[in-house]
Amino acid sequence: MAELLRGIYPERLTLAGHRLAELLEANGKPVLTQFDFFRIIWRMYLTSSGERLYLRHETPTQEDGNRLRLNLKKSGLVGADRDYGSRIIRVLAISDLPAEDIACLVDPTCYVSHLSAMQRWGLTDRSPEALILTRPDRKTATKQLAAHMEGLLAENEENPFPLKIITHPARVRKRTVHVYESKTAGASLNVRGGDVRLSTIGQTFLDMLQKPDLCGGMDHILDVWEEHAATYLSDIVAAVDTATSGLVKSRAGYILEERLGLKHPSIEQWKALGQRGSSRKLDPSKAFAPTFSETWMISLNV
Repeated sequence: MAELLRGIYPERLTLAGHRLAELLEANGKPVLTQFDFFRIIWRMYLTSSGERLYLRHETPTQEDGNRLRLNLKKSGLVGADRDYGSRIIRVLAISDLPAEDIACLVDPTCYVSHLSAMQRWGLTDRSPEALILTRPDRKTATKQLAAHMEGLLAENEENPFPLKIITHPARVRKRTVHVYESKTAGASLNVRGGDVRLSTIGQTFLDMLQKPDLCGGMDHILDVWEEHAATYLSDIVAAVDTATSGLVKSRAGYILEERLGLKHPSIEQWKALGQRGSSRKLDPSKAFAPTFSETWMISLNV
């Protein structure tokens, strides 16, 4: 019997329930969306040829999915997630994971960002109390979810539980969660050996200029850039090039060239985007200061 079945009440499981439990063990994820849970059921139906599981249909229906979930629930194998509730299925015999893994498993559109990403990349010695997640605005997130499902579903595969934009609770696995929704949500990557999606190193530096308040403040950011910008210069420039804001490029140009003395061909191109204005400040959280960079046309209010 599968390791996953030990300690529960196997007599309460149907034969299909036993087989599904084995597939959940092989999947190894402690939480599943209803969409992901039904995909495992679909795979069980398609690979059950020759097994006496007494399935009612050739492919599962929504009713079949609900019945199997109830069977596993009554057997103590699955339940509602303690943070997300019944909308997320908790596989109780699979070891739990930290908040960032759980959030990324239940929400394919989000990634760890800002100060949380800075910590993961080793750019800061601060330990943020809150887990900061970024995801696109609702319109873009809806499109991303549709594309995500389309990429997973095999030809002729049906799923009556489409993914929807999920509302993250205020705390996940006892950790405060801050979700930043943005039309300019950027590049991320999958952390090797885990389920976490993390903003790329270049995007992490770009985020520092776009939302300094979520990255420890501009004073801290300047310290981080002074220590690490030379190492990641190519990644930073590539990420800043994707920014639509000329002000962000002026901030990056000032820090890289005027403050740190670093050179790159793209930095010269950013200079053409400068323009005078009282809103053009290095630190958006502080008042305008008379000290000014003539090259980058921003108030040096730090």
